[in-house]
Amino acid sequence: MKHLPTLKILLIIAISLFITNSQAEKADKNKPIALSSDKAQFDDVNQIYLLESNVLLIKGTLIIRGEKAHVKIDPEGYQLATIFAKPGGLASLRQRRDSGLDEYIEGQADWIQYDAKSETALLVGKAKMNQLSGTKISDRVNGDRIHYDGQTEKYNALSEKSVKTTLSPRRKESSRNISQ
Repeated sequence: MKHLPTLKILLIIAISLFITNSQAEKADKNKPIALSSDKAQFDDVNQIYLLESNVLLIKGTLIIRGEKAHVKIDPEGYQLATIFAKPGGLASLRQRRDSGLDEYIEGQADWIQYDAKSETALLVGKAKMNQLSGTKISDRVNGDRIHYDGQTEKYNALSEKSVKTTLSPRRKESSRNISQ
């Protein structure tokens, strides 16, 4: 029996991972965190990872982007990642909601801290969060700090001046025929 070349095996694994991810958003908690950047330093003894330039963190449907990151792994194996924006820019977060529809949460801030154990994100400094239906923004929240809970899909905003929120109507379209 012939063995498949390594490239074909990797392609089969990648396709099976894609199919699993596209069907199981609720399982983000059990997904590994994948990190990439242009530069990285690792301290395996203290379980600290420093990433610089074009940082990307992916965990299931959660994607966080920034310029620098500090990742600490606790004794239980959970990650606490703090991702910082480029000067003058914003770090970003995006996660698919578990609604069964094409809905997402998107956020931006000066820095974002993600706690894999509690599945929470803290957005600090010029924080914004949007709820999207497809590509359309349905709700928007702005504040100094926004705490997002990925398990409950709820967020809390705080601000020294005021929290600004825009909510879209949630009317269900009537199936009645209005013709006379």
